[in-house]
Amino acid sequence: MLTLDLQSILNSIPNQVNWQDIIQFNKLDERVAIANDIFPNLIGVNEGYIEWCPDNDPPTHLETLLWWWVIRPDLGAAIAIEAPQELKEIISQYILNL
Repeated sequence: MLTLDLQSILNSIPNQVNWQDIIQFNKLDERVAIANDIFPNLIGVNEGYIEWCPDNDPPTHLETLLWWWVIRPDLGAAIAIEAPQELKEIISQYILNL
C-alpha cells in the first residue's frame, strides 16, 4: 500500500515540468530513454521542459510511476515499492549506479 505522502504526490501529477525543477537533471536523458523504451513517447522533451504524454486515459499505474520516477528519481525507493518487478529492477540499478 502506498504511503500517504507518495499517494498525494502521485495524485498531483503535472503534465509539464521545467528543466530547473527536475531532480538529478544531469541523468535526465537516461531516465527518459528508459521510460520511452517501456512506453514509446511517454516523455516528450522540449526546450526548457519535459512533457508527460501517456497513451492511456486514464494513465496506467505504470505510466504514472515512470513519469514520477523520471522527474523525481529521489523518490525511487518509494516508487519501487509499488512498481512491477521490471521497474523495481530498473530503479534498483539506477540507484546502485549513482
